[in-house]
Amino acid sequence: MKDERVGLPPPEWGPVCYSNGVEAAMGTLYLTEQYSIVKREGEALLVEIPGDKEQNRERRKVRVPLIRVDHVVIFGEITLTASVIQLLLERRISIHYLTAHGRSCGSIAPDPSKNALLRIAQHRAHADHRQRFELARRFITGKLRNMRTILMRYERKREQGEAGEAAEHIKAVLRDLQRLRPRETVDPDDRMHGLGELIGCEGAGSGAYFRAFGTLLQEPWSFSKRLRRPPRDPVNALLSLGYVILTKQAASLINIVGLDPYIGYLHSPGFGKPALALDIIEEFRPLVIDPVVISMLNTGAFQESDFHSEPGSVRLSDGARKRFLEKIEERLNTTIQHPYFGYKTSYRRCIELQVRLLGKALLGEVPEYIPFIVR
Repeated sequence: MKDERVGLPPPEWGPVCYSNGVEAAMGTLYLTEQYSIVKREGEALLVEIPGDKEQNRERRKVRVPLIRVDHVVIFGEITLTASVIQLLLERRISIHYLTAHGRSCGSIAPDPSKNALLRIAQHRAHADHRQRFELARRFITGKLRNMRTILMRYERKREQGEAGEAAEHIKAVLRDLQRLRPRETVDPDDRMHGLGELIGCEGAGSGAYFRAFGTLLQEPWSFSKRLRRPPRDPVNALLSLGYVILTKQAASLINIVGLDPYIGYLHSPGFGKPALALDIIEEFRPLVIDPVVISMLNTGAFQESDFHSEPGSVRLSDGARKRFLEKIEERLNTTIQHPYFGYKTSYRRCIELQVRLLGKALLGEVPEYIPFIVR
């Protein structure tokens, strides 16, 4: 069945996974079917999906109104015509390229905002050790407090001591974090740029969280520790893909606001590393991605056959990935009351609001950056 107003298949439709947003009828267009071609058709994208005789699948076309798209994420070998790329950039819609297995390759982003003063303030804060130290502390505070909240929620539901113990450990780490003070001077050869104690607290809190994470999962799923590159078990594969998607969302929103996604405060800049996007998502990873992973595993949305082992890594099947992306979109569009601004909006919009709040703090329009923290 289609939405007759826009001619768009519902979110659960197969090769093109698409979810409408809550506020502005906007969302992320995920293109996953290999060898598809995306063309322009007026004010819409026309996705031509090839047939497959082996799978008894006919060639199809899907029309996606451009007004309903704010990000495009491409998995694998999918072609966008030059006119489509130009159209997306003109409408300030970023395009993110991933391999078919979900590893980030890069992005095409529209020209940055004309607000040069904002980017000057961003770079000045990065060069100011005390300001960078305080911003890094706030990103870590938001992350650890939200991790603790997630653990406490599951502790109340399941009455298991491990999550509660981890939550208490994080509480102690947060006290230590608030007592830290920046050094008077920073050694130019210091690889941690004077943030070593902060990063130590972040590691201690995150370590406690992920040690308890496995206790939140039901059989047959197990989790012992966070493994990033590459993920070597189903849980890590889901977490890694989810965090990549969240980082891409944040990078697009940062570009729209006018900040430089490659100059961060907690995460050090590196070639091709979206350091500020990684900073911003620290507060949202335990709230957006982790609950989706836990819920889908515990409710039987995934089977062991949905994951394929390769030398040194594990990847999702195409069907599992599509289901996961749909749930991430659903979570991003979930309405929540923003703890600082006080009104209800989606998680996706909250990420943008945090970026804008950071910009105002950098320009001195508000006294300080306040991390996104839920109770």
